[in-house]
Amino acid sequence: MGGLRPGTRLTIEIVAIVAAVVAVLSGLYMARLFDSKIEDLVRIAQLSGEQVKNHLIHRVLDEERRLERTDLAEAKRRWLRLVREDPLLPPFLISTTAASGAVVEISIAYEDGRVIAASNPARLAKPVPPVPSLAEWSRQGVWRKWWQVLTSQQDLQLRVPLGVAATGEPVFTIHVILSTVLLRDAVVPQLRGLAAVSLLCLLASTVLAALLARLAGRPLERVARIIDQIAQGKAVAELPAAPQDRELAAIESKLALLGKRIHGASRSADELRGRVDQLLARLEDAILLFDRQHRLVIAGGATDRFLGLGRWEAIGRPLEELFPPSGALGALVAAAVEHRQRLSGHRAVSRLPDGSEIQLLVGVEVIEDFPSRERLGVVVTLRDAESRRQLESELDGSYRREAIGRLLEGVAHEIKNPLNSIYTHIQLLGLQLGERAPELREEIEIIGREIKTLDRMVVTLLDFTRPLELRLEETDLVELAGEIAALLAPGAAQRGVAVVAEAQVETARVRADRSLLRQAVMNVVLNGIESMRRPGRVRLSVAPGEGGYVLSVSDEGCGIAPEIRDKIFNLYFTTKGRGSGIGLAMTYRVVQLHGAKLDFDSRPGEGATFRFTFPAARPVAAGAV
Repeated sequence: MGGLRPGTRLTIEIVAIVAAVVAVLSGLYMARLFDSKIEDLVRIAQLSGEQVKNHLIHRVLDEERRLERTDLAEAKRRWLRLVREDPLLPPFLISTTAASGAVVEISIAYEDGRVIAASNPARLAKPVPPVPSLAEWSRQGVWRKWWQVLTSQQDLQLRVPLGVAATGEPVFTIHVILSTVLLRDAVVPQLRGLAAVSLLCLLASTVLAALLARLAGRPLERVARIIDQIAQGKAVAELPAAPQDRELAAIESKLALLGKRIHGASRSADELRGRVDQLLARLEDAILLFDRQHRLVIAGGATDRFLGLGRWEAIGRPLEELFPPSGALGALVAAAVEHRQRLSGHRAVSRLPDGSEIQLLVGVEVIEDFPSRERLGVVVTLRDAESRRQLESELDGSYRREAIGRLLEGVAHEIKNPLNSIYTHIQLLGLQLGERAPELREEIEIIGREIKTLDRMVVTLLDFTRPLELRLEETDLVELAGEIAALLAPGAAQRGVAVVAEAQVETARVRADRSLLRQAVMNVVLNGIESMRRPGRVRLSVAPGEGGYVLSVSDEGCGIAPEIRDKIFNLYFTTKGRGSGIGLAMTYRVVQLHGAKLDFDSRPGEGATFRFTFPAARPVAAGAV
């Protein structure tokens, strides 16, 4: 602290002393508070145990007065039956537990260790669970008990034995179970009050220290005025003459040097601002910064391309003029600003002055002050959706090829060999059963086709990083949707899920590799089935789309969380415990190979809808990917 100013050092020392005193007093108070609460907890547990004990004694004595005396074994059996069949005992245990405010459960165990009566009916006829003793726990150190109460949920028990004095062995044992959570609930509010008082003490000490430092630092006020003049940009020569005080003279000399450095830094800042302007001018994205009056103060160089207005022409114009609310883009930006809702990568269409349209990815960020939430400005980002999509597609393809190449080279042969063996045995089985059981021939053929499909999928995975040649043929999406629904419906029905196919057109013919496309759609349907935790429906629908047809897969499952929406098509990304993370990655690649488009909508808890958009009967050139 030798380099600090005297006022600052004095402030820090006063605050440190007060903080140490507050910490010591708070620790003592916490220790006494905790011991007091533990004593209350033990007292409540003992009182509850004694109440149950007295109840049992009165019931047993009343029964013994009406019956003749017998030997001890017969008496124990009679007592056991009395406790088990006593209709008033369970309500009494429940009421005692509820009235205590600290006890979570009371149970009565026989001498064999099994529970015969309890406030929790689930404990009946079961051994008493091992729970740490309250007496042993209370003998631990105070800080260790503090830590356990605040960081863990632990049950403690108090045992109250009840038996025959002559034998010295208990016949019944009353177990009073308490939870440290209840102790935590009782202590935490007082800790908050203690924290508030401590903070007030620290705040008062800080204010007091600042006042003392101000009184001690009055001679330095002249230096502060000089610093203010430097901050206002005045030259050092314009400063008042220095006094005779040597210390202040030395400080003023250093301030003069500091003023020169600030002037140099200001020039550097101007140069940096010029470089930032050049950088914004070269950006392919348009970055628009509006002030609190919603007037444009900074604009990126791509502004003219996206808004049809020069960069310097746009500076100073209001947000409503640049984004008229009457248009789709303006309405989107206005709604986001009004509701202070952050937008990122939202698709919108911008109509340029020449009448042309451009697809944009729009981002809106409202800049707010904290904690007042006063609006300070708005940042709007615009980028070309088509170029962004192409770049992401290329990056995704690069990452997937690199990852799949490392994984599948050693795995493919291990999968292909068993598949080939299974297919061979299925063919032999078909030949043997063909005449004796002709009704099974179709089922065997289906199994054979599915095995061949699996075999081709293994080859496809292996080809994920190599050029893949599509076997294009005219494929009817309506027929394909019905085939997939019929294939997956029996398995889905076991989970209470119905798989149905619908179509708004009679036929929807596209050029596609039928086998690959069927597997890609099935991956999405299976994911939808597995995401549903309750009975519902997965719907495959075919409808006309932009220049072609749209095959949609909608489920009523748990939906896709916003934080993982950008990752679901990544290779090896999965939210399933045993998922491989390959299915959706393969689906995405198959769609790309067909020159089609795959997108989705989802809301958590309301399901998801995936849309496959294909051009109508348009050949897709097979090539390297």
